[in-house]
Order: sequence, then C-alpha cells, then structure tokens
Amino acid sequence: MSIKWTLRITCLMQIASIGILFAFEAVRMKDMGVGETAIGFILGVGSGIFILSSLFWGRLADRHHWHRKIAIWGSVVFVFLLFYFSICSSVWEFALYALIKAIISPMVFGMMPALAVSSFGHGSQGRDFGVYRAFGSLGFIVGGMVLPLIFKKIDTVAQVGALIIFASCFLLFQLREPETKQAPPQPLTIGALKPAIKLFLITYFFIAFSEPAMGGFYSAYARELGGSTQLLGLLFGFAGFMALISLPLMGKWMDHSNPVFVISIAFLAQPVRIFFSAFILSPELLWIPLLLHGICWGGVEVAAIVYLSSLAGKGQKATVLSYYMAMRMLGNFIGASVTGYLAENFGYAIMFKAISIVALFGALFYIFGSYKLNRSRLATST
Repeated sequence: MSIKWTLRITCLMQIASIGILFAFEAVRMKDMGVGETAIGFILGVGSGIFILSSLFWGRLADRHHWHRKIAIWGSVVFVFLLFYFSICSSVWEFALYALIKAIISPMVFGMMPALAVSSFGHGSQGRDFGVYRAFGSLGFIVGGMVLPLIFKKIDTVAQVGALIIFASCFLLFQLREPETKQAPPQPLTIGALKPAIKLFLITYFFIAFSEPAMGGFYSAYARELGGSTQLLGLLFGFAGFMALISLPLMGKWMDHSNPVFVISIAFLAQPVRIFFSAFILSPELLWIPLLLHGICWGGVEVAAIVYLSSLAGKGQKATVLSYYMAMRMLGNFIGASVTGYLAENFGYAIMFKAISIVALFGALFYIFGSYKLNRSRLATST
C-alpha cells in the first residue's frame, strides 16, 4: 500500500473512533444528568490543558523527529480512554476523561497533519491534504452515523471505536518520520512568527471561541429538542458527508487561489451557520445549517494546515501547527464555558445569536488585518 493510501485509511479509522468522543461527549454527559454549565466547564478545562500538551508534543516531535512514535502511543492510550468514556456517569468521571483526552489528543491530531503534509508534493499539497481529510470525514460518517444505527447505545459505540483505533496502530508503523535528515530546529518563539501566522492565530481565537456552539452544544441542542441517538447519528453523518465532498474541492481551491481569500470565505461562513441555527425549532431540520459545514469547517481545516505549513520553516511544522491547535483550544476553553452558561441561563436561541457575533468579529478582523498586511508588503516592495 502506498504512503498516501496508508495515511488515508489511518485517518478514516482514527476519526471513526476518536470522532465518537467529539460527537457524543456532550450528549452522553447530558444523558447522565450533567447540566450545560457543568458540561461547558468540563470541556473548557479540557481545552485549557490541551493548550499546554499541544505545545509540549509539538516541540518534542520537532526536536527528536518522533511524530510517528507519538502518534502511535497516543492511539494506544485512546483505546483505553474510549472504554473509560463508555462507563463514565458522574461529573468527576467525565472531568477525568476530559483531562486525559486533552493530554493525548495532540499526540494524534497534532502529529498526523505533520506526517501527512510532509508526505505530499508541493505542487498539489492542498488537493492531497483535502483528500486525506476527506477520508477522515468518511470515518466520521462511520463513527457518527453508521455505528450508532447499528449499536444504538453511545457506550457500545465507544467500545467499538476503541477496537477500530487499536487496529489503526498497525498502519501507523508503515509511515515514515518526516525530515529525519534535518538538523534539530532552532527554538521558534511566538515573537519570531511571521506576521501572517500571528494574524491567523489571533483571529482563530474568535473562530475557535464559536466552535463549541457548532459541535458539542449543537448536538446537545438536538437532544434538547427531542432528537434520538439515531437522529444525532444521521446529523453527524450528514456533516461528514458535506465535509467528504468539500474537503478535496477546498484543497484544490487552495492550490489555485489566494489562500487568504479561501480562509476569509471559510471564516465568514461560520457566523452565518451559527446564527441560522437559532431559528431551527425541530430536530429533524437541524441538517440545514450543516450545509455550510464543508465550507466553514472543511475550508479552515484544509486551508489552515496547508497555509501555516507553507509559512513555517523546515523542521518547524509541528511547532507552528501546535501553536494553531493551542490557539484553537484557548478559544474552545473560554468559548465552551461561555456557551454553556448562555445556553443554560438564557436558552439556546440567545446563545447561538451571541456566539455568532463573536465569530463575525473574528472573520472581519482577519479580512481587515490581511488587507493591512498586503498594503504593507506592497509599500515595502516599492
């Protein structure tokens, strides 16, 4: 099997298993009697720990060329975490689950993009990475829709997911460590980042702030409206289907267009999606905002990885991507707590509207900042 196909199948299996946690964790907590404020706090604290662990694993991988090793060990720990998630029932048990997930998630989600990008040629990097992530969306359809339809209960689905990610470890052994012949990279501090990277990272805080409203709390909202686990699975499957279609297209668009323009469109789609969700009152109609999933999530997923990797120096991709993941989790950390508080005390409609304003501010901030950077470059060149 070629390296590209090994990466694609591995991504499918990883998202089919780990994606179960992101899709059903808030629903599982709600089913166990945990309130929205507590759910937001648990997810928020986990995101805060994720920030530190992401930076740690990123620098460790770049310094010792351990991307593959870290991904393998992270996958092994996820096997046990999925089994543990299936038996959690109290606030403290879910808090421990969130803590462990925050520590080990960058071991997989931080290392795999670096392994993938380093394996693709520069000429079609966007398209190749888009196809790679599309297999992840196919995995999300399997984990989020197919498995719930077969096994019905969330705890059983999580246990099946544990077996899937265990099997993926055997494929990881076939991958190569990236840039093994490079000298150890020089320390890359935040102050040494290129202005375009800094602008993206600052902006992404506001975009990431709104992600809990599109993820865990969106599924909790579906449950609030009376949606069954099977309906939730169909919604997750539809989201995965939209991403499956759009990811290769977004990657190809990245190869032939200005990446800043692609990112701007993706950012602008997010507040539209969240704001529109406030007016959906039937769980059967919650698929409508998901029509934008392929643009606002798929666009950022492809554009951010390819764009930031192209701006990073040799041997520093994992570090730059760890900054990206850390900023994402910082936004999630604060956003999850605020989103949970708004949903529990003011209702989901007010929450969606308020969070969409934050996302809109982030999108406009990026567009204005990119315009200023472009003018500065033109002035310097002349």
